[in-house]
Amino acid sequence: MDEPDADVVLDKIQEFCMQTGYKARGLYDRTYIDVVSDWYELEAESFKDNTRLGSFPVINEAGEEIELSLISAYHEINVSPKEWHEIYVPERFRNACIKNNITDVEFCWTKDKGKYEAEQYFYMQPHQSIPQIVYDKELVKKQSPEAIKALGGYLPKITAIFHNLDSIHLQDCYLKEDMPTGGIAYVYCPSTFSFCGRYKILIHKDIVETLIKEKALSRSNLTPAYIVDVCPDGYTIGKTTTITKISKESVESCFKEYEKLKAKGRPEYIVKDKEALKFLRKTKIERKSDFNKALSKKHIEEISASIYNSIVPYYQVSNGGLLSDEYTFLSYADSLEATKEFFENIEKEELLEAKPCGAVISTCADGDSVLLTDKEKVIRFSHEMPEITSEWQNIAMFFVEAINDSE
Repeated sequence: MDEPDADVVLDKIQEFCMQTGYKARGLYDRTYIDVVSDWYELEAESFKDNTRLGSFPVINEAGEEIELSLISAYHEINVSPKEWHEIYVPERFRNACIKNNITDVEFCWTKDKGKYEAEQYFYMQPHQSIPQIVYDKELVKKQSPEAIKALGGYLPKITAIFHNLDSIHLQDCYLKEDMPTGGIAYVYCPSTFSFCGRYKILIHKDIVETLIKEKALSRSNLTPAYIVDVCPDGYTIGKTTTITKISKESVESCFKEYEKLKAKGRPEYIVKDKEALKFLRKTKIERKSDFNKALSKKHIEEISASIYNSIVPYYQVSNGGLLSDEYTFLSYADSLEATKEFFENIEKEELLEAKPCGAVISTCADGDSVLLTDKEKVIRFSHEMPEITSEWQNIAMFFVEAINDSE
């Protein structure tokens, strides 16, 4: 809806439906991207299916048994905040809080049963709770005409054209009077449309800057919180619930296991080309239409003496293809074009201290670029912020992880 031809597109959808008798369905999501705020919501992505092995019990301060995620952490190449009903942060986040005396949050190690070495994850327990959340509960349940009209924008036109909106989601808001003076806080509201309610962590901008400086957090993991003086039309104010913290005994028990694991050490997770190529061939057989033919021998000879040398065996299997919903392996020709465009844009980044080098071999669903570097490492470079968000030790590890992303 941000595109200049949004009205034209909507009109064409309406015309098509009227002429053919089809009915349009859709989803509506609104985010306030131009918000300037003193607070940020922590954006966590879900653990991969092959990361989460199940759960294990801990006891909270009320004597109740609750579950934390039992994981195999080495599957999480993108080291960042994660969620599975609860919110977990990587070890670097906890270390930065300890180093900078950020004390209004506690951590409990979530057990890692993976066979390889990996950065560990910790369940977050902020001390401060925000008493209310301003959200879209009634709108989602009723889709009332009054609320839709009050919200304005394209929403009234969209609801008039679309036979059904399967969901309408608006960015949550917070009342200014409810916000703490600083620190880290959480919001838990179990009575929303979601089966597990809303659980969010908010971080004040001062701490955000500290964590970013320590490379414990990326700006791509943050969304400015929308702070309002009064409840906007179409929204509902929901009372939040405080969460009973994990007992001191359970936290200490988990940390004893954590220290044993760190002291024991585990082998490094390294995938070799032979394994990755076998996996790529198997995937191409299973999803033939998602992959191209192998690159011609003529082009193979041309690129063997270039930075592309280490990826030649993969081009001999397929000259590009859809590795998963997240990663598209570029054909050699598309890679050349994407690399040229990438570095033209990088040259405009005046604030970037160390600029990456290499070739763009894959693109991501959100617009990020994946580069094969001159050191044969593979990096994911954010399209929003000039920074590396993921890193693979070699091309083989990238292919295995990228394909596994679809499983």
